[in-house]
Amino acid sequence: MFDRFRGSWWPRFAAAMLLELLFYYMSYASGHLVLMFFGAMFAAASLGLLQGFFVALLVAVLGFAVGNPRFFMLPIDFAVVFATVYGARHGWLAHYGRAALCGLAVGFAAGIASYWLGLWLVFPIAPSIVHPFFVPQGVSLSDGALFFSGVYHALDVAAGYLILTALARYAPDIFLAPMNCDGRGADGVRKRPIRWKLLVNMALVTLIAGGVLFYLVRGIYQQQMIRTYGAVARNFVEVAALVVNERELPIILAPGGGETPEYRELFSRIRAFYQRSDNIIRYLNVYAVGEQGGRGYAMTICDPSWTGYKYGRTFWMDEDPYYRDIGAQMLDEKDNRLVGPVISRGYWGWLMTLYKPLYDPSGKKVAFIGVDLDMNQAMSDINALYAKILSLECVIFSMMLAMIYTFITRQVIAPVKQLQGMLLYFREHREKQKDIAITTGDEFEELYKDISDSQDIILEDSTQLQDYLGIIQRMALQDELTGVKNHTAYENKVSELTAVITAGTAEFAILMADMNGLKFVNDVYGHEKGDIALKAMSKALCDIFEHSPVYRIGGDEFVVVLTGRDYMNRDALARKLAPYERVRDRSAYEPWTEVAMAVGLSVYDPLADRSYGDTFNRADEAMYENKRRIKEAAGEA
Repeated sequence: MFDRFRGSWWPRFAAAMLLELLFYYMSYASGHLVLMFFGAMFAAASLGLLQGFFVALLVAVLGFAVGNPRFFMLPIDFAVVFATVYGARHGWLAHYGRAALCGLAVGFAAGIASYWLGLWLVFPIAPSIVHPFFVPQGVSLSDGALFFSGVYHALDVAAGYLILTALARYAPDIFLAPMNCDGRGADGVRKRPIRWKLLVNMALVTLIAGGVLFYLVRGIYQQQMIRTYGAVARNFVEVAALVVNERELPIILAPGGGETPEYRELFSRIRAFYQRSDNIIRYLNVYAVGEQGGRGYAMTICDPSWTGYKYGRTFWMDEDPYYRDIGAQMLDEKDNRLVGPVISRGYWGWLMTLYKPLYDPSGKKVAFIGVDLDMNQAMSDINALYAKILSLECVIFSMMLAMIYTFITRQVIAPVKQLQGMLLYFREHREKQKDIAITTGDEFEELYKDISDSQDIILEDSTQLQDYLGIIQRMALQDELTGVKNHTAYENKVSELTAVITAGTAEFAILMADMNGLKFVNDVYGHEKGDIALKAMSKALCDIFEHSPVYRIGGDEFVVVLTGRDYMNRDALARKLAPYERVRDRSAYEPWTEVAMAVGLSVYDPLADRSYGDTFNRADEAMYENKRRIKEAAGEA
């Protein structure tokens, strides 16, 4: 009986490592055929599948450590190694012709897979392989790259198989495992059927578990991305809607409305808002919607992002697949919800779109304002992350299969061969053979533990990542200087209040507070003292309005949204601000420690206010009136 590990195999393993390192970097640096996979194939043919995998893995890890992104093509290397060890044990390398044909087939398939994986990961194919000079006329460069990538790898693997065939013929002692058998026993029955049945079944189980795990992680990332970017789009569209005056809409929507002063004013306001969005908004549009002849249509009102659409351009919704899905909601008079967010991809790239309905003074839904966020970078980043997760799963999957293959060979096939040898000895000698000891563990239990441990690790990492994203989101809603909520949190609150206003259950008040004398403190004592003044003011507001959120919406502007207990006691709480409603004493020893502000309070009136903006504007006007009175009383007017 052949002993798989007869003799010393460490020199062969070290030689395989050196060959893989040498050829790997020569191939990567030059882009020419230099037997890229030969070290791993030699280890697989000489020592076994697991050793071949380890050679490919260790060299790839070393390459990754020095910045070679080809690490994520490791599953292709593993596939070639697996094909090599299978071919070595089943007669593929018995003759030069068969070895060449098998190498060409395996290599070409690996080349095609390498090309698509490289294209997915935006990994550049070597220019010397896909130079336009080699691409026939009428064939696209990508088709030529696909073909030459397959040819390159086919020649590489075929050359390696021919060298292995020559070594097996002229120097068979360098191999520790038998090569070039036909896979059948002396009785004509194919050997090791149990190994392959178990390997195939375990491969299917691992693939399903890995696929389910990937889609779980993918779903978490997608939901988080839609939630995060959807909140940003919602904030933008809510604020953008505030610049549209509903009293002007009938004039703008009337025939010839594109030439009216109201339209020019609307376009100017929306254009200014679009330009202040810091390129976060890709497109910003206002559409009029309606039905004619039973068909829904949309007409462009204004498009400051300049996508080629002009005022009055009309298109039928049922002729556009994008609007075909959301058109019904846009035309439903009773549906006052935001439309979206919708993620789409077209010639403009990836976009997240959200529409908000606009109403005329009678309350009729007549138009929509929509924002399109540029999602190209976000989708590129998330696709790169998916590629890394899939590559990691492929590595784990391949290594696990190698261990299963080796484990079955040692723990199942070897004991069976021992039993066969014992039976043969008994038939020949008619006596019991001594010194036969068979000890095996529960391989299925061990495999189950490996799979469960791998899943627990990845799911634990996913849970930690969700926690980190939650922390980042909370940090993104807090003003770094004062500790109160920031402008993004304020926009979220505006969206929330807008929803309750629409539902008819709103009950709140708005307090605007603007610091007096901040410019004096910054100019005379420096911005560090100005920061101290801002912190003192925010602390005073938080101490008085203990049960209401305080927002810093500008440099020295604060907003307090009063609800619940504070709303009921708003007048008493507002009177507590009286000592702070003053100008800053410039002669004080430390004027930056004083709290000096002007405030304005307004209560939402469901009969007079049609939106949150109406309540906010009254508070803003009251605050400026209060500031004027304070300055007049102090003689600074």
